[in-house]
Amino acid sequence: MNKKLVLSVLLVALTNPLLAKAEDEITAAETQITEEATKPDYEARLKEKYSLTDEQLQAMKDSKISESQFAVVGALSKASGKTVDEILKMRTEDKMGWGKIAKELGVAPKEIGQAVSGMHRQDEKAHEKHAEKKEMREARKEERKQMRAEKKQDRKEARKESRSQKKDKKVQ
Repeated sequence: MNKKLVLSVLLVALTNPLLAKAEDEITAAETQITEEATKPDYEARLKEKYSLTDEQLQAMKDSKISESQFAVVGALSKASGKTVDEILKMRTEDKMGWGKIAKELGVAPKEIGQAVSGMHRQDEKAHEKHAEKKEMREARKEERKQMRAEKKQDRKEARKESRSQKKDKKVQ
């Protein structure tokens, strides 16, 4: 009698779809938290590297230049002593290219390239970390999938044994 009770409780616990769903929801929440915590903060790095204010960053966003060009504006501003607004005016209103702006400000175009590549290197490092974490999440997901398959097999075997025990009782 006790064996039947234990097997019944075990079967109910293992076959409960709510437990599997809860586990998946917890995993999804952990993944989201991890991704948000490790997401590279490009704007914060720009602000720090080029001593930009929130207003300057907003001005760049409002000017409709791409985020990858924010580093160019920051580097030109820092190297030339001109304000972000002055550089944005040259780019958007005067329709000047980055090389012409650099030349007019007396900044070597090489400095612009170094600024952009430095930010990209940081992004690549962050991307590599993100990729590693993604691989780890996928491995954990695969492990959970394997565990579920093993539990399913165990349930099948338990049912099979339960049936054979019932047959044995009937025979007796």
